[in-house]
Amino acid sequence: MSRRIRSTAAQTAAPRTVHIPRQRGSHQGPQVIVVVSEEPTLTARATAASGRWLWKHRRTWAPTGLTVLLLAVTGIVHLFAPWAAFIAAPAGVLPLAVWVWKSKTRSTQTRTASAWLTALGSLAAAGLTWFSLALWFGPFGPVLMGLWSLTTLAAQVMWLIGRRTTRSIKPATAPEGTR
Repeated sequence: MSRRIRSTAAQTAAPRTVHIPRQRGSHQGPQVIVVVSEEPTLTARATAASGRWLWKHRRTWAPTGLTVLLLAVTGIVHLFAPWAAFIAAPAGVLPLAVWVWKSKTRSTQTRTASAWLTALGSLAAAGLTWFSLALWFGPFGPVLMGLWSLTTLAAQVMWLIGRRTTRSIKPATAPEGTR
């Protein structure tokens, strides 16, 4: 039996150093040391896989990510300046005013375009209303969290539907020979 170091059946969780013995004979080279890191835990693997999946699908989940960021920012602003709700409150009326203005100026809209404009206007009004109420009362109240959840769900569903319908439409290209 040789004098080489054999690995044991019980593996330790900490990084370990394995010494490879020197070669016999006239050639005496430097000693080689191999450092082997520990295996990642199941939690670390799941976190890394989730992070890779979220990064791969980041455009699909953009509305949800933005609303989670808005929730955190609203909580921080509520702690330091709840009076900012009085500044943000008039912004809740702006989407409805834009919706009324757009519906009067564009009479040649299709039903689908009109429905999308109405849905986007109401979603923006709900989001801005939630924002101003959350600045004043705090974003983590049960009613405001329910409104935040519904608004986030509606925004995500509209985003997914809009992405699917716009991907299926091919952009119009100019005929050859024209500029």
